[in-house]
Amino acid sequence: MYKGSHGFKRNSEIIAGIMSNLQNKLFSLSLVVIVCAFLIVLFYRGFNDPDEGRYSEIPREMVAGGNWLEMHMLGYRYYEKPPLTYWLVAPAIKVFGARDWAVRVPLLVSGLMLAGIFWLLARRKWERTRADIATLTMLSMIGFLAGTGLLLTDSFLVMWFALTCIALFFGCQPGVSAGARFLLFSVASIAAAMGFLTKGAVAIVLPPAIIFIWLIWERRPATLRTWSVPWVILLCVGLLTPVMLLLEKHNPGFFHFFVIDEHFSRFTGTREVQLHPEPFWFFGMVIPLLIAPWTLFIVRAAWRMIARWGWRTDTLTRFLLVWIVVVVGFFSASTGKLMSYILPAIPALGLLLGRWGLADREDTRRDQILWNIGVAGLFIVAATIMTVWLISFFKIIPEDIYPISGRSVVALFPIAAILIALIATRGYRSFAGLLGLNAGIMLAAALLLSPLAGKDFNVLLHINSSHVYKQLAAELKPDDQVVVFWSYRPALPFYTRNIYVPFQDTNELLYGMQAEPERAWELKDKAQLEAFLQKATGRVFAVIEPQDIEKRFKPLALATAPTTIPCDPDTIILELLRSPRP
Repeated sequence: MYKGSHGFKRNSEIIAGIMSNLQNKLFSLSLVVIVCAFLIVLFYRGFNDPDEGRYSEIPREMVAGGNWLEMHMLGYRYYEKPPLTYWLVAPAIKVFGARDWAVRVPLLVSGLMLAGIFWLLARRKWERTRADIATLTMLSMIGFLAGTGLLLTDSFLVMWFALTCIALFFGCQPGVSAGARFLLFSVASIAAAMGFLTKGAVAIVLPPAIIFIWLIWERRPATLRTWSVPWVILLCVGLLTPVMLLLEKHNPGFFHFFVIDEHFSRFTGTREVQLHPEPFWFFGMVIPLLIAPWTLFIVRAAWRMIARWGWRTDTLTRFLLVWIVVVVGFFSASTGKLMSYILPAIPALGLLLGRWGLADREDTRRDQILWNIGVAGLFIVAATIMTVWLISFFKIIPEDIYPISGRSVVALFPIAAILIALIATRGYRSFAGLLGLNAGIMLAAALLLSPLAGKDFNVLLHINSSHVYKQLAAELKPDDQVVVFWSYRPALPFYTRNIYVPFQDTNELLYGMQAEPERAWELKDKAQLEAFLQKATGRVFAVIEPQDIEKRFKPLALATAPTTIPCDPDTIILELLRSPRP
């Protein structure tokens, strides 16, 4: 009886060891797949216009003109953002050339720093396994992939914002020495200054608000009664003042435009042109998308946090809750809203979601039901991706979902294989199994945003004409020029290395045109266009949206010739011919 029990125990230990080894291998494989998905998003796709085009073209013009202190886009002054993003991207262009993958090299560095900062935070405050699961949950969210893979000012802001908040958090820990506090607060001050030069005042206003509210919740506001606080303020002001004066010197009017128009007027809705108006509850729709495919685990996370008094017993949980509420609440109060505005809150939300929603195995019947609800969310996302691919491939609604390349079906293989394996082995009972499915989802999403999906690079969003731009760039000769009709395409000059001429479209260029009217070359009517054609020494190409051909372009009665450059749902390229002189 004793030997039998001993043998059973030994067999159980062997089985447990095998399962643990398999889970470790699955963790490692999933992490490799997730890294591959990030690398594909960073280095194997074209630009999404206008955002990625804008933040690539401005530094390209800096490098081409040799002046990194003046901010221009399409040759016009552009003051809507401070220059740190451009200064981070410009060296990559200088070293690797004006290539779409090259401008994202700084994003790789920023993303690695961001992941390391949050992993360190979780490891310092939570037990190792919980910290690792929380970090992996954060890394495998769509919002984290988008926030570190898209070339936006917000992508760099997320890293500076996180460094500021976390340095202040560690500096305010009980028992920290005066020297360590001084050093941590100094790091926070430098990071806040870098954040301001990346996006603006949110980087220096919101982190102190988060720390102050958290310390009130901790009943330790007196922690801020330290000589390190005035030092932090002086350091930040000392860093920003000479830079802002230098920018104003080389960019006349920058301070007024950026501080007044881009901060106060945009927030209050008093700008002459108010962009992105959305209701107060807009981010309530956005957050479930950004934390996908872990979205439905938020129910379990909330229940466990409340049932286990997590918000009362764990200081990091309280800190992350304040972080999320302050960021989302602040931007909800603004009149203008974009999905990217709340990216600084997404890593904190992911860490909290992983810690309370996924880090612990279910221990009650109710908890098991909540786990299954979360699992269903991953299954729904996986099924949605496969359904959208089928709709696209079979051209069921081609006006909304552009037909996809058949070879991109390989992107679905990992999802299908993992789904079958999870159902057959009940692997969805463990975080390792779900992470494997999520890795397949992320890889599929990345591949469907890449050239593998076809020349459009994108299944749903017709905002990427990189394939067309590259073909046009190959056709252009030194004397050739490009006219863009009624649309705004900052990615186009990046690929062609040739600033285009806008026809009846000012968009974000309006301020620069008004500031320097002598440099403005916008064509306002047909007469100016014909005069431009007569003076041209080379060929002139027209870039037109297909929906504008019949109603807007044909009434101009211009002489044109077709080109061999392929079109896409957003772009048609024609050659404009000179009218014979009378």
